[in-house]
Amino acid sequence: MRTAITAAIVAILLTECAAGTFVVNNQASGASDKNSGSAVSPLRTIQAAANLAQAGDTILVKAGIYREEVVPPRGGVSQDRPITYRAAPGEQVSIRGSERITTWTDQGDGVWMVELDTAFFRGYNPFARKVAGAWMHRNPGCRLGDVYCNGEAYLQKFDIKSVRATPNTWYTNPAYGFKNKTEFPKERQYPNGKIRIWANFGKLDPNKNLAEINARATAIFPKKAGLKYIVIDGFDIRHTAPQWGDIYTLEQGAVGVKYGYGWTIRNCTITNSRNIGISLGVSDEVHFPKRNEGGLLEGGSNIPPLDRIGHHLIRNNVIKRCGQTSIYGCYGAVGSIIEGNVISETNYRNEWFGSNQAAIKILFPIDVIIRNNLIIGTPKVRNGTRGIWLDWGSQNTRVTGNVVCDFSTSGEGLKLEVNFGPLIVDNNVFVRSKIMEEGDGTLLAHNLFYDCRFMFAASPKRIVPYFKPHSTTRAGKTGPTLRHERIFNNIIIGGGGFSPKGVLRRNADPSGFIVNNNVYLGGAGKFPKQDSGSIVDASAGGVEFKRDADSATISYKLPPAVFEAKYPLITSKFMGKVPLAGMFMEYPDGKPLDITSDFHGRAIDPKRIIPGPFQAIKKSGGAFKIWPPNQAKRREP
Repeated sequence: MRTAITAAIVAILLTECAAGTFVVNNQASGASDKNSGSAVSPLRTIQAAANLAQAGDTILVKAGIYREEVVPPRGGVSQDRPITYRAAPGEQVSIRGSERITTWTDQGDGVWMVELDTAFFRGYNPFARKVAGAWMHRNPGCRLGDVYCNGEAYLQKFDIKSVRATPNTWYTNPAYGFKNKTEFPKERQYPNGKIRIWANFGKLDPNKNLAEINARATAIFPKKAGLKYIVIDGFDIRHTAPQWGDIYTLEQGAVGVKYGYGWTIRNCTITNSRNIGISLGVSDEVHFPKRNEGGLLEGGSNIPPLDRIGHHLIRNNVIKRCGQTSIYGCYGAVGSIIEGNVISETNYRNEWFGSNQAAIKILFPIDVIIRNNLIIGTPKVRNGTRGIWLDWGSQNTRVTGNVVCDFSTSGEGLKLEVNFGPLIVDNNVFVRSKIMEEGDGTLLAHNLFYDCRFMFAASPKRIVPYFKPHSTTRAGKTGPTLRHERIFNNIIIGGGGFSPKGVLRRNADPSGFIVNNNVYLGGAGKFPKQDSGSIVDASAGGVEFKRDADSATISYKLPPAVFEAKYPLITSKFMGKVPLAGMFMEYPDGKPLDITSDFHGRAIDPKRIIPGPFQAIKKSGGAFKIWPPNQAKRREP
């Protein structure tokens, strides 16, 4: 009897647990949004499951292509009771902002045409909208729409003749009323309510191959701002058409949190967003402040409290071929951790250019940690795209353990703009990249810079707010002048280093710097009027950097004198109190932030401190695996 009662209780508990999972399977023969959502009675769309799910529930999505825009109506109530959207383990689940087109008509010479009623787009026609917004400096007329064949995005051209001459391109007929780059025509402004798209598929028949076009702005994006505790896990997300993010209006992405709190976005692959991959940016309910009395832009007066927004975890995603940025946020990224992501080919086609174009672009990154990411530029493409760009009010922000490579021709691998700190950049590997600092309160420590150039600029007339520690409450505002800059224990090989020519720009005053105990090899120059205890050696360091699609390694040698010198332990006390913000380097919980481990999480021995990001290097040199990362390393607060 007791055994029977126990079995009955277990069965009830299992039933209750199963009730918390809604199964979506659009490949099942009996799938319907009227079903219960069980494994044997699955729902057909993710949205139907989202409408049913409550705090603590999981939406389990089975293999298939889901051509829908998921709008979460609610969130969870805590980290322990989120609403989880999860791709079934081991299954390919793709959410696409595109529709497949199989009604192309042959126009000859590899060119095909499709004519669609504008009602096909259900109120959002990407081909009727130019990529446009504030801070955009160049756009020859590119639309938010795009054409894909067998997974490859085709390039937009602006006349039929160009399409006929070039395979893998497309063109659409212009809409009536397209007078300037900010006017978005309504659907009825197309001739007869129709839109035509021509594409050159070369030798392929698009009706027999997988030809797709953009039809939706986002893949997962809430209508309601401020949803909490949502988990997005394991999806392939592609072909979305969000508008350019410009800090003044709603910032959408392929996935976006819309001023939410405590989201987790992990293990996803996000490809071919026309602008933003993951948006942590502003809602349409909160806008960036207008110009101040002096005509200069300022910001930060209307950020919600720190405990109401941000605190997201963006982990282990692969994000590539986004037109503007892979991870973006104005205001809404505060308190977030961005780690373990692979980001590449941002703006790889160089279709348009503007400010806010970077692999990671965060404005007002207060208490943000960016660590253990691999960020790859697009070599030989001068598209102005940055690697990590922290802008306007970085405070207690840490960039640590990242690999950033191949931004020497496009833009800066690291751009720090009008910030007041503390801003900690430690234990990173920068390869073939430019480094730009235009702010205050930055520490560069234990980094390896290989074939990199540096620039420092003062901008006292750019009035920017600074904040009370660990808050979004303004403490004051002023212009950055490169005060309280600290550069210690770095290895700089080639690239010119801190060569006096061009390193200090716009009347930058080096008196606010303390620079020492660095190693300069291969012709890299010391910082002007500083670095009395640093080591300079003409040897090239024997650097070898290898990278493929799945891994990256770097090897180098250090001269014997490096191992004989003494180096300081970089602690919060050593860095000192950063002015204006009036705070030391701290973890988000307020504890002192001391740099006590290296790139791989190996403890730094205070009695044998080695410059650069690898404490394990030997006198004979060393080769270090730098990607994939050790996920156990440096799990700090």
